[in-house]
Amino acid sequence: MKTVPKISPKFDRRVLPVAGKPELKPADLPIDYLKIVEETFAETHKKGLDILKTIHPICEIKAGGAIYADEVLLAITISHGTQSLIATTVYASADFNPLMPEPGIELVLSECLDSVGTVLEHYLDPAYPERIAQLADAPISALEEAPFEWTKMEESKVTTWVKIDKANPALEALAEEWLIKNDPNYSELDEKEEAEEFLNERLDAIQKAKSGSSGDSGPIRH
Repeated sequence: MKTVPKISPKFDRRVLPVAGKPELKPADLPIDYLKIVEETFAETHKKGLDILKTIHPICEIKAGGAIYADEVLLAITISHGTQSLIATTVYASADFNPLMPEPGIELVLSECLDSVGTVLEHYLDPAYPERIAQLADAPISALEEAPFEWTKMEESKVTTWVKIDKANPALEALAEEWLIKNDPNYSELDEKEEAEEFLNERLDAIQKAKSGSSGDSGPIRH
C-alpha cells in the first residue's frame, strides 16, 4: 500500500522564487522549537485568547515556518480546530544567507518572533475586546489597521516584514494530503500546470525581446 507523504504547510512567502531557477528544498523549523513558540504565545496572550474562546470555544496557537536559501519565514496561526475554516495567520519574514556569519539564525528568528508578537499584541489586547472580535470573523476585511501586504517593521535589529491574512496553513496541508491520497492525478496535474506556466512566461519574454520591448529585462518572477 502506498504511503501518503506528510505535507508541510505552504506559507505565503515574501521572497518569490525566480522562475526556471532551481531552488533548494527549504528546511522546516524544528518541531520542538515550534512547540515552545506555541506554548509561549499561548501563555503570553492567555487573557486575550480566553476572550476569543467565548466566541470560538476551540482556540489554538499553531506555529510553522521554514528556512529557505534566502529567507526565514515564521507563521503563527490562531486556529479554531480542524472542523473550522476560520483562522488568522500572522507571518514574519527576514532575509537570511546561511553562508554569512551575521546575522545568525538565532537573531533572525528572535526578531521574527518579536515582530509577530507585536501584531498579535495589538489584536489580542484584553483592553480592546472589539479587536479580539475582529479575529473571530471569517472575512479578512473585519481586521482594521492590519498589514495585509508585506510591511516593513521600523524598529528591528534585523530588517523584518510582517503580514496578516485569514489563511489556515495546517488545514490546507491536510487538504493536500487528502488530495494526494484520493486523486492519483493530483501531483501530476500540479507539476504540469507549473511547467506550462513557466513555458508561457519564457515564450512571452522571448517574443518581447524579439519585438524590442523596453520592458523589464530582469529575472521573471511569479
